[in-house]
Amino acid sequence: MDRLEVPRVGYEEDFVLWLEDQAELLRMGKFELLDVDNLIDELEGAVRADRSELEGHLEYITAYLLSLQLRPRYKPRHWCIKLNDARFGVELLIADSPSLVADIPELAARRYAEARRRAAWETRLPESIFPAALPYSAAQLLDDDFVPSYSPDEGP
Repeated sequence: MDRLEVPRVGYEEDFVLWLEDQAELLRMGKFELLDVDNLIDELEGAVRADRSELEGHLEYITAYLLSLQLRPRYKPRHWCIKLNDARFGVELLIADSPSLVADIPELAARRYAEARRRAAWETRLPESIFPAALPYSAAQLLDDDFVPSYSPDEGP
């Protein structure tokens, strides 16, 4: 496609072909032919998608840490599997985009209410017994060896 004089297709017609054309135009230095507005939207969308994926992983990590903390004698294998899978997902995102580490505290706090609801559902315990605010640091959320301890004074 090194002979590309004009894009072959528009953004709305064939997204993959449009992306290929935009990449080739960039390689060729034909900046005047770029679909700048849609490129900006797609770049911003990619950032949002990575942050949203990170939020989802953090929600699962938090929910399963809460579940393991408040139901220490009842630890279904799937809780540990989902916890490990979510931590691995975060590792992959951070490997590609290390700057996302700075967003972890905010994103984890933002998804805490959903994590708390998920933990209540998973454990069949009332949501009210779970801490009102995120009880784990970013480091604890990402630490493969961290599982919170349970104190009988803390809850059921």
